[in-house]
Amino acid sequence: MAFFQDHFTLSASEADLHRRIKLSAALRHMQDAASRHLNALGYPYERMMELHQVFLLSKVEVIFEGTPVPEQRVTVCTRPHPPKGAFFLRETHFEAEGEPLVLGKSAWILADCETHQVLRPSVFLWDYPFDPVEFDGSIARRRIPAPKEAAPLGVRPIRYSDLDANRHVNNAVYGDIVCDFLPPDLLSRHPIRRAVLLYEHEAQLGDELEIFGCPIQEKVWYLSGHKNGERCFGAEIELYE
Repeated sequence: MAFFQDHFTLSASEADLHRRIKLSAALRHMQDAASRHLNALGYPYERMMELHQVFLLSKVEVIFEGTPVPEQRVTVCTRPHPPKGAFFLRETHFEAEGEPLVLGKSAWILADCETHQVLRPSVFLWDYPFDPVEFDGSIARRRIPAPKEAAPLGVRPIRYSDLDANRHVNNAVYGDIVCDFLPPDLLSRHPIRRAVLLYEHEAQLGDELEIFGCPIQEKVWYLSGHKNGERCFGAEIELYE
């Protein structure tokens, strides 16, 4: 199937101090494009609620090949690929005037909307047009082990504005959390080239995440957030030279 296309104009509030799209804004536009694609296919959020089903983002890789800048009109292209195991795979591109800007690879799970128990892909019985073209689905197998050197960096309380309709921290908010706990002098000199985030346990209103991190290679950092001994998210962030 052809990509589903949408458009947005990057606002100044979505850009960082380099005047490049923030990681959180890229994640938000990817999520919005996936939602609008489902709407166009006849699977709006409300209909899925009637069936007690919801898609939850489990893993995502974002590669900044270029980057949108404020007031630039960006085309978003997204399409699903056949599941691997429990994961629904999705490919997303940002481009402007034919130039590639951002590539996103994501793995989603289908879950019961009340219990958030993972459901098998076979439960999803609608006519969902998976794209059979070749796609690197390694995001479904992606792991981010915690290095021994990971040290506590601080605590991040979860507040009302972090939540979405699923009553947990929205996936895009973790993009801001990651950036807030990277060394500011490092991030101010070296924009993000690639980010991988794994969402492992939900964080909800009133929780406090203990944030850990350390460099694992030159210009590559590990970060994670924990509550009650469980890792809520793990991230690997690679910066430009």
